[in-house]
Amino acid sequence: MLTKNLLVLKKHLPLLVFLYTIGIIIVSLIPIPNLPLPEFSLLQPDKLFHFIVYFIMFLGWKQSNFFKKDKLYLKCLGTVFLVGLFTEFSQGTPFIERYFELADLLANSLGILFSYVIFVLYPFKKKHA
Repeated sequence: MLTKNLLVLKKHLPLLVFLYTIGIIIVSLIPIPNLPLPEFSLLQPDKLFHFIVYFIMFLGWKQSNFFKKDKLYLKCLGTVFLVGLFTEFSQGTPFIERYFELADLLANSLGILFSYVIFVLYPFKKKHA
């Protein structure tokens, strides 16, 4: 039964990853009126949230095999990074009523990078050692 459920999940993983990504973009672009001007700090709880969200997002894109012939998953890496970049720059526009935060972009990028190292580079190195 568990194997059957995993096969169903694997079959629908690309759709789930796409919906997860779209959901993160939507939540990131919801206007927040009267938001105070942010200070640069990586030691805030929301930075950990950014890290985890983008860590999971990269892993999802990798596992979904959107880009089938991407041995080192560089297209997944670029796609997820561009999603983070797009959302942060979009938050910096006047009609979103949020702010571009370099610390958020850094937390997103670190989440992607850690996920890439753990799930791509380490196994690749281990396989070719």
